[in-house]
Amino acid sequence: MPDLSRPLIGAHRDRAERYLVVTIAAFAVTVAGTRWYLDLTGYPTVGGGELHVAHVLWGGLALFVAVLLSMLYVGERAQLLSALLAGIGVGLFIDEVGKFLTTSNDYFFAPAAPIIYGSILLLVLLWLVLRRRTTNRLDAQHAAVEAIRDGIDGRLSADDRARVTAELRAAEPQADPDALSDQLLRILGSPAMDARLVDAGWLERGGARRTLERLLPTRLERWLVYIGLLLSVVSALVAALVLVGLYYEPDLLDLSQLDSGRLEIPTDPLWIWLSLAIYVVTGASALVALVLRVARRKTWLTAALVAVLIDLVVGELISFYVAQSGQLGSAFWSVVLLGLVVDLRIRQRHADAATPTDPAADAAAAAAPGDPAVAD
Repeated sequence: MPDLSRPLIGAHRDRAERYLVVTIAAFAVTVAGTRWYLDLTGYPTVGGGELHVAHVLWGGLALFVAVLLSMLYVGERAQLLSALLAGIGVGLFIDEVGKFLTTSNDYFFAPAAPIIYGSILLLVLLWLVLRRRTTNRLDAQHAAVEAIRDGIDGRLSADDRARVTAELRAAEPQADPDALSDQLLRILGSPAMDARLVDAGWLERGGARRTLERLLPTRLERWLVYIGLLLSVVSALVAALVLVGLYYEPDLLDLSQLDSGRLEIPTDPLWIWLSLAIYVVTGASALVALVLRVARRKTWLTAALVAVLIDLVVGELISFYVAQSGQLGSAFWSVVLLGLVVDLRIRQRHADAATPTDPAADAAAAAAPGDPAVAD
């Protein structure tokens, strides 16, 4: 009897993390773009008299269309468009979260910005979970069905077919002609499917990677990371000096007279203290990374990654409460720095894998004085 166990919700969609990346990017860009546009235009009213068409309505419309696309159409293009509209819709919706949390419909409610930023962090966490999940037999079978569907539409590449085939064989290594997996493999490998294969896209061929490496050489990327870490160290020093000054002169932190315009800036000094303290912690982590780099330790990139993550996960979350939309520029730079560090780690791994090992050098290193193996 075949295993007919059914998952509670369903199998995981193939390439789900790719669609989630599109949603996260559209979400973040929509919120930032909306806030910048409203600030530049003086927060205009769409409508006339008592009528005001809030952009949360457009967000709801985008979400509704995204759901319809996912229900009515199959294929990668429909899913990508649905993911894009979902990100735009949720961005327009959550941008007005301050109005839904206050009886006065306060768009500038201070906790709104960290709530929005925290929502993006939760989506990023979900993306990380999806990337690390293992593919079981049911997931592999559904991925094969999606690949067959793409082949029928004339959108399946040889690379995608090879990936899906490998996952399916790994999920069910025991060949059985009567098994559903073997039948799916036969369809995927049939001459009819061969005739419908198309060339891999630019991204699948590594076009984005080659373009990035051509426009951003490794040496330049490394120096940009150095500069980002140095800026964190300088910010930490300034924050430390301010903290020392506030310890002796607490009245320097009187925010009650600060003219913040429409924005609601918190006047409780505790938040400023916390924000400055996170700057110090982030800068200290960045300093550790730079010291490791000077010592030529490969772990310096791991330390740099930790420093950036501390800033993004904790520092920016608190800073958004303190500075509101004025923190967008800093958050953008932190995301760019995170991308640089992650990409540099990938390049380093590729370089280490491509470096041939010297057996004589390895034997000499193993026999070096003080090696525990020699003592044995």
